Amino acid sequence: MTAAAALAIRMTCQPPRHGWMGVTLTVGTQVVEIDTSDVPNNPVADLLDALDLATYGTPSRVWWHLEPDGYFMYFTPDGDQVHFRIDFAPDSDSTSARVGTVAETSGTRAQVLLPFWRFVRNFQSRGYTEPHWPPADFERIDVVKARIRQPG
Repeated sequence: MTAAAALAIRMTCQPPRHGWMGVTLTVGTQVVEIDTSDVPNNPVADLLDALDLATYGTPSRVWWHLEPDGYFMYFTPDGDQVHFRIDFAPDSDSTSARVGTVAETSGTRAQVLLPFWRFVRNFQSRGYTEPHWPPADFERIDVVKARIRQPG
């Protein structure tokens, strides 16, 4: 990982409607607009899983499905640092030569993971339900936050 300062990360969303949700991810000055579907996966639940894995030092990814295209978020831990990258994949094929990196940054676990944790917490607090968005298990959300804040 480089010693460059982490770019600020912010993630917000519009209220979901019938399985679709507008998400805005800002990494530094790069803004990514994602109109994601909850089919075939729930990317918000997957994001919490990815954060959980990253706190244990395990690389993880989240698929934000656009039907048919997709964005893939990658969290790659390295000691007390985490590298974040988001790629756009036509036809949601993350192995295609046409995949392009949209934004990336590296920083401490808190710098990189906490903004995504805050997104999940905010989403949870709004209590979205079917038919707009499927349920998710947020039971371990506070444990994940505590691990993010622990020294690597």
